[in-house]
Amino acid sequence: MKLRRTPKFYGSLLSRYALIILIALVFIPVALPASFLASWLVSRTVFPDSGIHERSVYGNASELTAAWHKEALQLRTASEEQIGRRLGELKNQYPGSFIFRVNHEGRTTIRLPEQTGLPDVWSTEQLVSYMKNHQDGDPFTIVAFIGDNENTQRGFIVLEVPRSLLLRPIGDGSDRFYGVMLGLLVLFFAGISYWFIRGIRRRLLRLSAAMASPSKSGIPLPIQVGKPDEIGLLEETFNDMVEQLDTSRRREQEEERLRKTLISNLSHDLRTPLTVIGSHLYSLKNESLSDHGQASIQLVESKMKDLDHLIDHLLSYNLLTSGKYALSRQHQDVIRLVRESAAAWYPLWEKEGMLPDIDLGESPLNWNVDGQAFRRVLDNLFQNAVRHASSGAYIGLFTEERHGRTALTIKDRGPGLSAGSSSKGAGLGLAIVDLLLREMGLCREAASGPEGTTLWIYPKPERF
Repeated sequence: MKLRRTPKFYGSLLSRYALIILIALVFIPVALPASFLASWLVSRTVFPDSGIHERSVYGNASELTAAWHKEALQLRTASEEQIGRRLGELKNQYPGSFIFRVNHEGRTTIRLPEQTGLPDVWSTEQLVSYMKNHQDGDPFTIVAFIGDNENTQRGFIVLEVPRSLLLRPIGDGSDRFYGVMLGLLVLFFAGISYWFIRGIRRRLLRLSAAMASPSKSGIPLPIQVGKPDEIGLLEETFNDMVEQLDTSRRREQEEERLRKTLISNLSHDLRTPLTVIGSHLYSLKNESLSDHGQASIQLVESKMKDLDHLIDHLLSYNLLTSGKYALSRQHQDVIRLVRESAAAWYPLWEKEGMLPDIDLGESPLNWNVDGQAFRRVLDNLFQNAVRHASSGAYIGLFTEERHGRTALTIKDRGPGLSAGSSSKGAGLGLAIVDLLLREMGLCREAASGPEGTTLWIYPKPERF
């Protein structure tokens, strides 16, 4: 296991993100005044000083409104002649404006300049309509009662000024550019942050894709290490993990090869001494021996048969796990295979005192199996029943529904699987059964208890 060094601060993700924050903190105090100055320059360029002498007379909207109401308040005690004279002066002061006066009877008494668009006598509806149409419109309109707004006994005066003659409020043009500058500033830092996060995300997705896409060996491929930061450290660790997995896989494959070679060599090497021992036992059986000698020879023969079965199991298991056990699968009636195998085992069942109970029905049960391999599965299962369940004096063969499929059922009344076995080949025999069934697309299910053991064999469910 390699020792990993911690990335230095100046090359880490934390340092780069801290740099972005630092730039923002330093740049904003400079950018805000700069953007304000730029907006002022743009405003002066877009709205030059030409004609400012005329527009400065009017001021802006709020200033002009205050001045007009002040004039109306000052005329509260003036006569009609004085009002007319003052409105004339105001017309000269505001040459681009239109001024008119309506008295308390609703008559238009003064028009500066003269024009015919106004009614001579105002009705309430006309006054309301005028106020509605000129509210926030162009020209800019100010209505002020002479005296104050609470005293309407002397009528009102109206000032209309084209909005183009009014001074623009502060920010009316420049604030737009100022807003644009601020928006660009925000977008700039948002872009930097997005670029920073996007780089992190892309590297993490590349690492995730490498983990999720293993090679043919089932182990992910190494990836190229990027920058020497936290993610780079993670990439180096990932490559080390891949290297260790690959080394472990090669070691496992080598050990598996050695194990299979050892089993194959031992199995073949044991055949020769067993054959020699068997021939000498046959010769001894023809000699005059005591009853105790004959019993010893029979015991040795029994153990030799067990050893021979164990060697067969080892060879078969070795071939199955190596993928060298050739199967020729075809659709055939497994009920017929079960009957043939049961007939071959029937004498041994009777000898062991086991009562066969066979009810396989008359209908064929076609499965895609290898006949020889399926017979071997049955032989192993029947042999286990004889060795471990003969005390129950019963073996049953049936067909029944299991998980929606027709299953072959083998039942005994022995002590159950949990009782253990004195045979060293029992577990290996069941392993061979499971490997053969898997190769033929079948599965085995077992239920065991004090009343005995029940085995079900049926095709694996199809997966979509």
